Order: sequence, then structure tokens, then C-alpha cells
Amino acid sequence: MRPGRRILLTGASGYLGGLIAASLLAADPGLRILAPVRAGRDRDAVLHPIAAELAALANDPAAAAQVERIQLEALPPLASLADLDAALLAFEVDEVVHCAACLDYFDREALQAVNVGLTAALLDQARRVGVKRFVHVSTAFSSGYVDGDVPEALHAEPQADPTDYTLTKRAAEHLVAASGLPYLILRPSIVIGHSRDGRYSGKRYGLYQLWSGIERLLCREWHDTIHAYAPSQPANLVHQDAFQAAFMAAWAGPLDQPIVNIVSDDRQTPSVRDLWEIWLAACNRPRQTIYYEDMESIPTREIPPAQRALLGLASVNLQIIGRRWRFETGALQQLQAAGLVFPQATLASVAICQQRVIDNSAAIQKFFAKRDSALVAAQ
Repeated sequence: MRPGRRILLTGASGYLGGLIAASLLAADPGLRILAPVRAGRDRDAVLHPIAAELAALANDPAAAAQVERIQLEALPPLASLADLDAALLAFEVDEVVHCAACLDYFDREALQAVNVGLTAALLDQARRVGVKRFVHVSTAFSSGYVDGDVPEALHAEPQADPTDYTLTKRAAEHLVAASGLPYLILRPSIVIGHSRDGRYSGKRYGLYQLWSGIERLLCREWHDTIHAYAPSQPANLVHQDAFQAAFMAAWAGPLDQPIVNIVSDDRQTPSVRDLWEIWLAACNRPRQTIYYEDMESIPTREIPPAQRALLGLASVNLQIIGRRWRFETGALQQLQAAGLVFPQATLASVAICQQRVIDNSAAIQKFFAKRDSALVAAQ
């Protein structure tokens, strides 16, 4: 990698964007990052997570100062980025890494404005200022629900989509591929904490939404019986350090193809049922657990209100994580053959992330005392 690379990184204040920023800065001391942020966003709120990740990677956290913010007055929607062209030219941006996204499954307007509209505006800008490559962080589930393997290629319209999020990310991928710019599309599955220490600085999405829901709804009082949607399909989870390593390897290249599914080996990743079992063993310890392979089999009117609320809260993510996804991984295998170390998500490594959540939760620690009393009374 040549020193002095200049990157426009969208989404730097988010979880994946912060991981990418720290990884890039750790790999190239001369690299500088221009990060668009919303007007009024506190500088420390953007740089602190990047500095913390740099420190965790045994690098100088002061390197986070190489991230220069540029304020956007309106996002979303943003019809044009032309006003920022001068700043990008002055910064000598030669590559765009587009990580910003709307993750609100139920806000169709915002999903369209950010995931599609902002991507289109950034591509227009990238062409105007003459960037050398456009790197787009998408999702492994952008295919929607399809039969067979999810290819490392652009997707046709599927039978159905889990949410409008996957629909808009698929549309954005097509815009990137049709832009005329050299491009790289990276598709991570559900990203969780570090494989060795479980650290995680993201919002409570994906598996963390389930854990958060359990914390709020099932850790108020002990439940004698737990009803759980827990299919025995592999849950495709990717540790953040695996994502970072794959991003950097793909970014440095070369690759035979410009689309990479960053996914786990489903011969090693735990199933949703495994996830429930390690949580219940560590935390709830019910006398009976009833597992269901599909949502339709759950007698929702007959189960306790808190468990019914949990199913409603996490139903979309549970159905995504519990579906049998099969991914092509040719690009990832090429990177591994070239030296990429990709820590797989296993039951043991996911348990490390889970334990960090439990240890850091005051609500769960308080629940333990109540649970132990209830268990003694139930014996």
C-alpha cells in the first residue's frame, strides 16, 4: 500500500465504519480519512470509538486525529453533493469507502433515501472528482430469499425480501456496478464482537437485539418455562476481527472478482438453538425450554406476555438469522489462500461475546439474585 492514501469514508461514526477507519489507519500510518458527518455531531463522539479500537489493536490512538470531519447540512435526504466537490479535491481524495446506511427496517422512505439515494449521489460525486475506486459495504443478505447458494455476483429480484433494508442494499449494489467506476462490494453477514475478548461498540442490532430483548423482558423475573424460536440451522455470524481482516485483505487485493461474501463457515458457526442454549445455561436456567423450528408453531396466545413481546421485538432478526443461508465464498477462499486469517464464529467464541454482555449488564446481575431465590423455591 502506498503511503499518503486519501479516503472519503462515509459512516465513520457507525460501528462498521469505525472498525474500518481504525483498520486502515493501523495498516498505513500515512493514510488520511475524510469523514462526512451530520452538522453538530461532536468531534469526540466520532473519533473516540476509532481511537479506542486503535488502542485495542495495539496502535497509537492519537492516529484517530488523521480522520478529518466534513459537515453535511442535510442527511437524509441529500439530492446533491456538488457543494463538497471542492473540499474533496483539496483533500485529494482518491478512493471512496461507502459504509453509511439506514438500518431501520420499517422506515421505507429513509431506507430509500440513504441506501439508494445517497449511494447514487456519492457515485455521481466520485465520477466528478475522479476517484480511483468505489468500495461499497453492503450485506450478505442483499440477495433476499433465494433458493440455492447466494452468489458473489449481482442479484436478480428474489422471491421475497426479509425487509426493505435488503431490497435497498441490493439496489445500491446495482448502482455501484453500473457506475463505470472500478468498484469493490463487500457483503458481511451479522457482525458481532471480537472473537477473543468479545468487545463490541455497535448499536444493539442483529444478535445484540435478541440479547437486549432478553435482558429487558426475561430478566425481570425467573421463567419456569421458556418458549423459543430456535431452528437448528447455522446462524451466520461474523466476528468483528474477521470482518476487519477480510476488509483489509480485499481492499489491498488483488481479487479475481469485485464482490465478496464475508460470511462464516456454517460447519463451525452455531445454530440459533445453540445460541439459546448457551444463553439459558449462563443466565436464565429455566426448568423447561420448548424450542420451535418455525414461528407458526409457537402458541403465542398461550405463552407469557414477556416472551410474546420478545418474539415481536426480535422476530425479523430471528427469522433472518434462523434461515438456512448458503453462500458462495470463492473470493474469501482466495483471500485465505493468500494469507488472510479469518477467525470463525464458533459456539465458544460467541459465548465470549455473550459473557461480555452479561458481565456489563447491571440488570442481569440484579436478576441473578432473584433467579437463584426462585430456583431454590422451585426445587
